[in-house]
Amino acid sequence: MTHISRKRTQFFIFLADLTLLLLAIPITLFLRKLQLPEVGRVFEHLVSFIPIIAFWAMLMYGSGLYSLENPYRGFHIIVKMSAIGVVTLLFGFAEFYLFLGDIITPKTVLVIYCLLSFVLLMLWRTAYNYFFGVRRTSPKIAFIGNNDTVRSLIAEMKRFSYFSFTPFVVYDPNPGNSDAGNVTFFSDSKAFSEFLETKRLGYCVLAREKEFPMEIRQELFMLLGSGVVFYSLPDFYEMVTRRIPIGTINDTWLLSHLDAAPRFGFDGLKRIFDIIISSIILAVTALFWPVIALLIKLESPGPVFFRQEREGRGGKAFSILKFRTMRVEGNTFRPTGTNDNRITALGNFMRKTRIDEVPQVINVFRGDMSLIGPRPERPEIAVDLEKAIPYYRQRLIVKPGITGWDQVSGEYHSPSIEDTYKKLQLDLYYIKNRSVLLDISIFFKTITTVLKRTGR
Repeated sequence: MTHISRKRTQFFIFLADLTLLLLAIPITLFLRKLQLPEVGRVFEHLVSFIPIIAFWAMLMYGSGLYSLENPYRGFHIIVKMSAIGVVTLLFGFAEFYLFLGDIITPKTVLVIYCLLSFVLLMLWRTAYNYFFGVRRTSPKIAFIGNNDTVRSLIAEMKRFSYFSFTPFVVYDPNPGNSDAGNVTFFSDSKAFSEFLETKRLGYCVLAREKEFPMEIRQELFMLLGSGVVFYSLPDFYEMVTRRIPIGTINDTWLLSHLDAAPRFGFDGLKRIFDIIISSIILAVTALFWPVIALLIKLESPGPVFFRQEREGRGGKAFSILKFRTMRVEGNTFRPTGTNDNRITALGNFMRKTRIDEVPQVINVFRGDMSLIGPRPERPEIAVDLEKAIPYYRQRLIVKPGITGWDQVSGEYHSPSIEDTYKKLQLDLYYIKNRSVLLDISIFFKTITTVLKRTGR
């Protein structure tokens, strides 16, 4: 399954969900009085139910119900869908009583709708999993060549992958590379060719740039003719992990795959979105700022806001703005560590809920940052990281963001060289694949992260 076909599959599932949520409206009205509803009544309810349908779809997305790596079966999906139905029901009651008044009556229509939607969606997802579920098939992968990236990829695919692939065999003419992560390994081309004749492969990943022996070349061309899909290691790694394998790319790959040219449609929409959302956040949260400021002052002496110079697009420096979460006394302003005792109790809460990030919407409104993009780093730290990590500076070809692909990856990354290496893989993936759909995905994943209080 390619990146494009994966997006199409997810979009198909979403359209099916949306169709059922819409179809549930006339069925609900029919069940309410056991007679066919009038078209005007259906349309009236449809308009009123649009926020409820949108809220239901958003909760499904945030709960991972459009993630193709998880089968849509078992107790866990029943629990998730039930919770979504209950929360949506409460949201619907709030909408009906606060805004619609007597437009939609009786309110039992909403209860029937939520129950019916739950049943329809569960039946549809169960059917999809039975006929098309990704766990029903697991294409076998052959790696031609072996290196650290291949070994780490095999280990990661066994632990977790966005696709259901099975690392099956590794061929490398160098016997010294026989460590293949508990996957069958061949260094003899004849033995490898005989092995392939008895097995059915789905994909072949080329991890070796040098020319192959004649026997292997002939075998690979035969595989090509039999429908096996070939990938270069960087492209396959990116597809499976949604990261860029820095250790296997070179200048040519980077220059031909990263695009810093203006994307007028995307860039224009992104800037409009930044201004609108930052304005809304400022308007909604402004009343709480004095309370937060007072609590910060009461807990520890020092300024309410934390200002620090960061690198923006093209390396241009700007002053980032946050609510202060650390004590000022004795603070050397070194990077935050695990269980850092400089963080106050209130500061710990604000970090987990991302409240400390809210003042950065001022940076977004001014254009220093975007809501979504790579996190900006301190210039003095960036100098050392640039020396230690190849292509580190290339993350500066787009505006930094409050949240990004790294922040919703589920793993905290410190400014250490090891963590920054991982972070850069995610940042380069975002830069290469940035789009409206990816930004929407990050936006809703960020909301989920905030609700789960997994920030740091």
